[in-house]
Amino acid sequence: MTRLIVMALCCALFYGCGTSDSELRQAGYDQSYVQGFHDGRHSGLQEAGNNYESYIRDEEKFNSDDSYKQGWLAGEAEGKKLQAQATSIGEGVAGAYSSEKIKQASKDSTDPEKAAKEVIDKADKEELKKLK
Repeated sequence: MTRLIVMALCCALFYGCGTSDSELRQAGYDQSYVQGFHDGRHSGLQEAGNNYESYIRDEEKFNSDDSYKQGWLAGEAEGKKLQAQATSIGEGVAGAYSSEKIKQASKDSTDPEKAAKEVIDKADKEELKKLK
């Protein structure tokens, strides 16, 4: 169970590793680039399989504003990368969970030979002798 919690926290950290709008502004990008990046990241997440995200692209800006277009393309790439990381972690968590469930099930299961021996030990042996 601890392993599952740790893996879930890692997943949250990967989503937190995305580039923020303020980081882009501090790096000198204009507002058009930042907006494009923001829209592209949501689109990339959605394209990579995140059903909770939406494809967002201002077609007019994309076709007429190079800064928005460059930001959108960079954001889309980052969104796809983040979703791939999250999917990988999610699959790892699912695999760990499944492995733990299988281990627990095998601990809980009864050995067939042991079960048969217990049934025979508890059987009324006098009735069995009459079958001879």
